[in-house]
Amino acid sequence: MFGGRTAVSADPTGWWAAAPPLGVLEYLDLDDDRPVRLKRRAAFASTLLAEDLGYRRLWIPEHHGTGVPSTNPALLAAVLASHTTRIRVGTAVNLARVRDPHLVAEDLVTAGSFAGDRLDVGFGRGDVSGPAAIALAGQRKDDAATEAAIGTAVAALRGGCDWIDPLEVPCQMWMHGAGTRSAELAARWEFHYCHAMFFNPDLDACAGTLARYRAGFPGGRTAVAVAVVANDDARTARTDGLRAGISVGCAGTARQCAATIEALLDGSGADEVVLTELSRDAGDHHRALRDIHAHVAGARRSACGGGPR
Repeated sequence: MFGGRTAVSADPTGWWAAAPPLGVLEYLDLDDDRPVRLKRRAAFASTLLAEDLGYRRLWIPEHHGTGVPSTNPALLAAVLASHTTRIRVGTAVNLARVRDPHLVAEDLVTAGSFAGDRLDVGFGRGDVSGPAAIALAGQRKDDAATEAAIGTAVAALRGGCDWIDPLEVPCQMWMHGAGTRSAELAARWEFHYCHAMFFNPDLDACAGTLARYRAGFPGGRTAVAVAVVANDDARTARTDGLRAGISVGCAGTARQCAATIEALLDGSGADEVVLTELSRDAGDHHRALRDIHAHVAGARRSACGGGPR
């Protein structure tokens, strides 16, 4: 349906290939009481730090509610891309169920103007909840219409239409989910696939879903998204890890979080792990990103006798 467009962008400097298989899904400290503008500033600083450290990609989610800083991930991706040069940036996800697909395409074309070939376009079949669910009830689609909307957005991105310019740069298309339906769609459409372990923490189910995806589309990349909290203070780690609706894979030291990430890579067979680090304090969050990356990179250098794996 949408085949032939999933190749990883060229890496002329070798930086991306040499970087540890780590990305960041920046949740922007959703549970604290800071003003939204400060949460967005924290995410901006996280992006610059992630690029400096050598994370491969940074994704922004879509949530709707008071105090939520990431209501339009394509808009934030454009801002973040305009201040970076190496790290891939993108959406995880655009909520196709409540979004107009043509306007989604327009927003992503704008993001592509700043990201160039570093743009990741991520779609999901999820929904909104709370007051937003009531307000957006007239826009909510059923499963079939949601999947059709993704097709409409992708067609507009790739070929444009009589009122939308096409995306002028290559991008990576990703499908995000926590079950077999999203993986099957990703394989059928020849998208890459990211499995959300923070919604479905069953490693056996994850490995099975990724295997099913690879059987349908052997050329696709796979990622596992995991929520962690890294803090040397055990009480702070446990407290920050208490998030409604999110299963935290590790709340402990950075070394313990890195070990969890390595275990996920080995147990799932995924190409990458994209981590959601949930420390409520911005300083703790940035320190955790730095320390986790250092432990994973160090472990992989040791495993390969000092060279990048």
